[in-house]
Amino acid sequence: MRKFDDITEPEDFDPKEMTLEFAPGCFDDFEGTQEELDELVKHIQEMFIAGKFVTEGRELTDEDFDTLSESTKQKIIGLQDAHQPKRNLN
Repeated sequence: MRKFDDITEPEDFDPKEMTLEFAPGCFDDFEGTQEELDELVKHIQEMFIAGKFVTEGRELTDEDFDTLSESTKQKIIGLQDAHQPKRNLN
């Protein structure tokens, strides 16, 4: 299975080769009704299938990061740490 980092151009994207997964707790800070959350998830899934996250996506800037809640910031930092190589100090 390919990863997002492997995609350099919109033509490289085939939704059948990737899986969209939402991290546990990623919507914990969502403020809205269940119906609104369901609609948001549906919209994200549709954008993913259409490949729009490749053509319309952008990196999270420092300014964007600063506007997030503290719990969301910690989740992002935790995701980054999870992708760091594991090292043993002997």
